[in-house]
Amino acid sequence: MSGERGRGGRGRGRTSRTPERRGRAAPEGRLKERPIKRLRVRPALARDRTAVLELLKGMGLEAAFDQKEFWVAEHLGRIVGGARLKFLGDSYELASVAVRRSYQGRGVGSLLISTCLDQADFDVYCLTKDPDYFCRLGFREAAASGVPSELYKKLRSFCGDGARVLLHPGSQTRRALHLLREGTLRDLDITRRALETVRIAVPRRSHYRKVAEDFLDMARSYFSDAGHFYERGDLVRAFACVNYAHGWLDAGARLGLFDVDEDDRLFTLAE
Repeated sequence: MSGERGRGGRGRGRTSRTPERRGRAAPEGRLKERPIKRLRVRPALARDRTAVLELLKGMGLEAAFDQKEFWVAEHLGRIVGGARLKFLGDSYELASVAVRRSYQGRGVGSLLISTCLDQADFDVYCLTKDPDYFCRLGFREAAASGVPSELYKKLRSFCGDGARVLLHPGSQTRRALHLLREGTLRDLDITRRALETVRIAVPRRSHYRKVAEDFLDMARSYFSDAGHFYERGDLVRAFACVNYAHGWLDAGARLGLFDVDEDDRLFTLAE
């Protein structure tokens, strides 16, 4: 369960929304309300385990640490906050958002949450008793029908009364990259199978034999380029090249340059 500011948000050092508490001084021991210089958010390392678990226990949160899932906020060599982005298969859970009390109310939690959201290429769920805070960061009430069963179990077992399930769409950039990667892999597989299937249909002594060979050579070259760009992580060029490759194959098939066994699953054939 997420709870950046601990139970009930006491000791935030923020100006309250209630008029009678405005102007209240920050509790003793809190840092002054000013930007934190030399604060950085980074992926957790194995050596952060003790500090993160200590922080979570101090905030009354689930004391579990998986290095691959955590991001930490570090200031002057000290871990002052952490957040967990747990992959659930087709969505994520944002959990264990914790900030040391002396650093609360200065945007550390928001920075951790934003960093986690920037990594998410699927929907992000959050269990919290402070929904207003998370809604200001783009979360909204989750529809009950879409909540993963794992989170419902956690909600009933650990979070108690008053906890809410919120939803964030994650990073649109990451989501787009995920879809682009999936689409490129799919098209690479289809074009690979098409290249294995295609045969030149034009007789060797025909004037169009050279045309057919040129079409096939262009398709193979673009397909090779697509694989090269994909390996480099250049998904945009990989996607473009693989579709150019298949375009040459489809054009050759429709013009009768290629024999494709009338396979209209791998090729776009004339009616």
